[in-house]
Amino acid sequence: MSAQKSAGPLGCTRITDTVDVVIIGSGPTGASYAHEIHRAHPSARVLLVEAGPALTDPPGRHLTTLTDAEEQQRARVAAQGPRQHPYSISAASAVAHNQSRAERGRALVERPGMFTVGSGDLTGDGLPAAQQSCNVGGMGVLWFGAAPRAGDAERVDCVDRDELDGAYAVAEKLLQVSSTQFADSPFAAHVRRVLGEELDEGRAPDRRVQAMPMAAVRTGDQVRRTGTDAVLRRLPTGPDANVELRADTLCEKVLVDDGRAVGVRLRDRTTGAVGTVRADYVVVAADPLRTPQLLFASGIRPQALGRYLNEHPQVSVIAEVHGTDGSAGSEEPPGGVTWIPYEGERYPFHGMLTRLDPSTVADRPADGRAGVPLLSVHLFTSQEPRADNRLEFSETEQDWVGMPAMTIHHTLSDEDRAALAEAAAEALRLSKVLGRAADGEAPWVLPSGSSLHYQGTVRMGAANDGTSVCDPTCRVWGFDNLYVAGNGVIPTRTACNPTLTSVALSVLGARDIARRIRQGGADASRRTPVPHEGKDT
Repeated sequence: MSAQKSAGPLGCTRITDTVDVVIIGSGPTGASYAHEIHRAHPSARVLLVEAGPALTDPPGRHLTTLTDAEEQQRARVAAQGPRQHPYSISAASAVAHNQSRAERGRALVERPGMFTVGSGDLTGDGLPAAQQSCNVGGMGVLWFGAAPRAGDAERVDCVDRDELDGAYAVAEKLLQVSSTQFADSPFAAHVRRVLGEELDEGRAPDRRVQAMPMAAVRTGDQVRRTGTDAVLRRLPTGPDANVELRADTLCEKVLVDDGRAVGVRLRDRTTGAVGTVRADYVVVAADPLRTPQLLFASGIRPQALGRYLNEHPQVSVIAEVHGTDGSAGSEEPPGGVTWIPYEGERYPFHGMLTRLDPSTVADRPADGRAGVPLLSVHLFTSQEPRADNRLEFSETEQDWVGMPAMTIHHTLSDEDRAALAEAAAEALRLSKVLGRAADGEAPWVLPSGSSLHYQGTVRMGAANDGTSVCDPTCRVWGFDNLYVAGNGVIPTRTACNPTLTSVALSVLGARDIARRIRQGGADASRRTPVPHEGKDT
């Protein structure tokens, strides 16, 4: 049966009947599925569904590329889901160091472009600083851009090493990742030399202190962070194309029949209209919180769904850097990010160090130490995935878009707290290696959820033993054609930024779908009627 097509939003083709693949979520992983499937099969009909609006033209651009302040604020507010208003304070960076010390914690729950979904006191449990966004491109329009490969101690061990390395290479190309953009920075070279002399002994060459691989393109002194548009714009959306991006469209349910996903129920959030789309393959690539939420709402509830929730707890401090001339100021070439790789028990921290402009830092003494450069030192620790750290979904209560209300159960174990204490001591030590902690500064533990790196909720596993949701191709256990994507798929204990790994795992899932399309392995949805649901059929 051929798809019925009519003019749709964003100048794309609206597919109203049957598609080959429907992908729920337009962030980096969903976009990567669409890209890789289209690359392998240009004639495949792909529908990419996003609950939020398109903020930019082209859709999915990183919001830092918007140079007009009013336009950027409008875009950020539009991504804030139920909180459609500017915040009274905002974190100028992911660690809020540009705020006063009294406001740093609060700034992390009022991040422009995001809305809080955690609960509890900022010093307590429940991931109080956990955030989501709702927009085309997902967090890919807001992310910092750090894109390292996971090290041996963090590696997804149920995937063949060579196969995962190949997927990493594809992910780096899709996200325009490089570690050479800032090679001409004398300041960064000084920082890496000093830290390397302190930390590199005994490390493998690829785990020494180095420039962080960043999803960014530099032109002169201008740095453009890679947004999801870097992936989306390669898709030939248009009146005669086979790919559609449908914004402001909520997927309410994955429709299932006899171990197969046969389609999805969608609601246009602008008009309220509800309808169904049949598909040979369904990919749920929402985020680590909304992907399990949608599966739960669809009656797909494996034992591990929403469990093993973990993040990367973080300690930060501002340091003065001695031994280098800081007088160049804005004339200094951009320095990027200095990376100290995580090495498991040998070095249980993932370090990211970035230069700060002293004039933007609150609480800086007016008379103080002019010309001394400042560096933010951030150390992330890992958490052991524990089943009791989980998402709970209500059978009766609904959230702001009408999906099952979610409660986050997340506590730090004694081991987690001990690791944070060690990280605080190490951050202070590193500040002294570089110079000293800035006046009035001490290492502080950010509120739980601040990392934005939530994992494990639809985790991958080698066997269907109740401890995982999907297999090593990202296919949900017990289902023939249902796949999941995003940071929630990562099953291992990690401390590094997860986006590159998530996109690499999406490449593996997309390749599996492409292989099956090539072999004609899933066309039952075209023979299987969509389950009758009254007005929805």
